[in-house]
Amino acid sequence: MANPWQAPVERVKERLHTGLLLAVAVFAYGNTLVNAFTIDDVLLYILRNPQVTHPSLKALFTPHKLTNVLRPVTFSTFALDWKIGNGRPLEFHLVNLLLHAAVTLLLCLLMQTALQSLQNGRAIAYAAALVFAVHPIHTEAVASIVGRAELLAAGFLIAAWLLHLQDREIPALVCFVLALLSKESAVVLLPLALIGDFVRGQWKPTVRYLRIAGMTGLYVIVLWKVQGNHFGPNGISVLDNPLASIPAVPRIFNALHVAWKYVGLQIYPATLSCDYSYNEIPIYDPRHGLSHTLPWAIASLAAFGGWIWAVRKRQMGLVLAGGIYLVGFATTANILVPIGTIMGERLAYFPSAGFCLLVALAWNWLQERQRTLAVGALAVLVAVLGVRTVLRNRDWKDNRTLYTAAVRAVPQSAKMHLGLAFNYMEAKQFDLARKEFQTTLQINPAYPEALASYGLLESSQGNYQAAGRMMEQAFYTIGRNNPAYDEIAVNLAVIYAQTNHMDGALDLLNREIAESPEYGPAWANRAVLHYQRGETVAARADVKTALRLDPTNRRVQDLMQLLNASSPSVSSQ
Repeated sequence: MANPWQAPVERVKERLHTGLLLAVAVFAYGNTLVNAFTIDDVLLYILRNPQVTHPSLKALFTPHKLTNVLRPVTFSTFALDWKIGNGRPLEFHLVNLLLHAAVTLLLCLLMQTALQSLQNGRAIAYAAALVFAVHPIHTEAVASIVGRAELLAAGFLIAAWLLHLQDREIPALVCFVLALLSKESAVVLLPLALIGDFVRGQWKPTVRYLRIAGMTGLYVIVLWKVQGNHFGPNGISVLDNPLASIPAVPRIFNALHVAWKYVGLQIYPATLSCDYSYNEIPIYDPRHGLSHTLPWAIASLAAFGGWIWAVRKRQMGLVLAGGIYLVGFATTANILVPIGTIMGERLAYFPSAGFCLLVALAWNWLQERQRTLAVGALAVLVAVLGVRTVLRNRDWKDNRTLYTAAVRAVPQSAKMHLGLAFNYMEAKQFDLARKEFQTTLQINPAYPEALASYGLLESSQGNYQAAGRMMEQAFYTIGRNNPAYDEIAVNLAVIYAQTNHMDGALDLLNREIAESPEYGPAWANRAVLHYQRGETVAARADVKTALRLDPTNRRVQDLMQLLNASSPSVSSQ
């Protein structure tokens, strides 16, 4: 006879498990709520992004001006946070925290559904979700506000996959579209759906897979067109991704090396970084550096062969774990196509679910033999990972702490040393800034942004000759399509003016205005130059244009007052 109390007891136990899972996720990442905006929050996607600060439907569905990404769902959530919180970081961080908790819960439900035919399938799913909730490699995705793209894409993708398994096709496709509009890497639903259906042994009608494929193809075509008949940014900087500039074969060999660095960080996340750009990860030519690349290629083939063996032997837990990991990294591993970065911990957010499931499978093997030991081991693992995550979150407190932690973790990253130099400059710690600029240029002597910024530092200290040499080298090194080109050109003109090379300054500003007529600082500085040369009519014309482009420019406003004071008859017209 069935026990009438069994179902209510099971429901209570399930709620307790769910509550514990969410509490663990909040515990691990709760201290992110006190953090400020950092790096790309400031430079690219929030504070300086009109899609967030002045949103419109057209703007949200337009690729980002600098990075060319199309993420209307992600940016619309930023815009809502901006509106509700008046630009405070707390609201942004709170949403990220809640999203991570939601993704953790969805992942648990997905794995419970996919592994329901396995003995202890629910316990395995729960253990995997616990590890996922606290893993430190997720810190960049959660603690960095712009990491929300990973959270939203993973959440909607998991929801779409779960709904597909539950035969709810229309909601699944809706969630898939939302995932795609959160981040491009969500295009992998079709292989995930096939893997999930294989694991469950319940294939869907062929037309369902064709609809997912059709939705994927339509999105890829639209994205290709919207991004200018190519994928990704208009140009991938060698600084951000050295793999982008080398042929396919050496790129793939080196990318496999990077892939194992991700594995290492998931196994032992002691040293984490927000950046792995030039020259932290050396690039090797396979023809001359087989000892550096061949072992990783062999290891990758062995791992993939192990997954194929699991498929043939119908080891469904291993099939699901390996499938999530391999498919999750498929679009971001620099193997199929180069992407905007050589490596980023945020990119491991969804794929790491496969690693967490692998850990849970190992735990299940142990708990079938020594249950008490297994429970204790899982508790210790979750506690250790959780504490490491709490400590890592503190590195994201602000740019100073983040850059300082990064230069310790990745001392060969020119980008991180430059970021720290900027931070020291803003704090007027010029000696420390100069040291970081010098370190940056030792790593990458032809880094135009570093040369230009170092030049500004020397200019502020009155060392105009040294500043001019650095700024000239930066100007003639940087490409016209680099977002920093306009600023460097104008700053070089300013230094020319400071060293009494007025004609050179004017020629450079004329050229800059001809090439970038919407760049307000060029008009503003040319107006000042005309005024200093006594050319008030030309100065007034440039001031009007500069104010049209940037009405808040205080320096230009003051110059207009000077012009009006010197020519009251003109100002009264």
